[in-house]
Amino acid sequence: MRALAGLIVAGPLQAVLVIALCTVLSFLAPPLTSILSYGGTAALALFSLSRGARAGALVMLGAALLTGLLASLLVQHGLAVAMTSLLLWVPVWLAAVVLRETRSLAMAMLVLSGLAMAGVLLVFILFGDPGPWWLAHLQEMLDSVAAQQDVDRAALEEFAQQVAPFMTGALAAGLSFAALACLVLGRWWQSLLVKPGALRAEFYAMRLNRVLSLLGLGIIALAALDFGVLSSLALQWALVVTVLFLFVGLAVVHATLANLKAARGWLIVIYILMSLLPQVLLMVVAVGMLDPWLDLRRRTAKAETN
Repeated sequence: MRALAGLIVAGPLQAVLVIALCTVLSFLAPPLTSILSYGGTAALALFSLSRGARAGALVMLGAALLTGLLASLLVQHGLAVAMTSLLLWVPVWLAAVVLRETRSLAMAMLVLSGLAMAGVLLVFILFGDPGPWWLAHLQEMLDSVAAQQDVDRAALEEFAQQVAPFMTGALAAGLSFAALACLVLGRWWQSLLVKPGALRAEFYAMRLNRVLSLLGLGIIALAALDFGVLSSLALQWALVVTVLFLFVGLAVVHATLANLKAARGWLIVIYILMSLLPQVLLMVVAVGMLDPWLDLRRRTAKAETN
């Protein structure tokens, strides 16, 4: 990984090639789609962190052009592939620039969450509540499935009605999660080259203040109420907010276990439980939201010192 990171920062041409090849290959190797896509975007984050905003923007544009060309030759729809890639690349590039200037992982993550929430708000301003639109399109898809397979149409209809109100927020939250993951991976690559272990210290120290935590709790509370379009918008935002506080909660968990000198196996257990039990995932999110009051990192650091 260190050698790959060194290749990426060696020059803009190398960075463009790595980003474009990873992106195009992600469409050709479906089992590795996420890994390759994240790797290419993390390469953009690494180059922007190392070389700055202007150099990162030029590499991003060059990678978009090369990605479009290669995709046209190999997987068709080159323009669509390039534009879709930019939906992830632009936020990650901006967050990397913010991280480079502020040296604050929390600030960079707030920027990514803010962009996702602004995108959802723009959809509501331009088109109103997108829930009915999603329901109509999901029903068309389910009609196609029901025509080809012997399935319970009523159950599919109920499923569509349940997920339609969440779709816009789910897409925004998914994009936000991907961008956050790519930014962290890019920062880890940079730490391997410049100062090994730097990301660990930054991640352990990442926190949000009480005002932001109360704002997040307010959005979730509004989503649970019935205020029409306003509550629908808050519901979409709540999904994005959940991703942000999930990362904060993970920072608390990692730092707390490190302070307690717990075995690494505990982290593995927590991640497995998070992937299997939504309740555990929500507990980690709650820890991230309540961190300004609980302050588990400070408490366990004092306990370890004593």
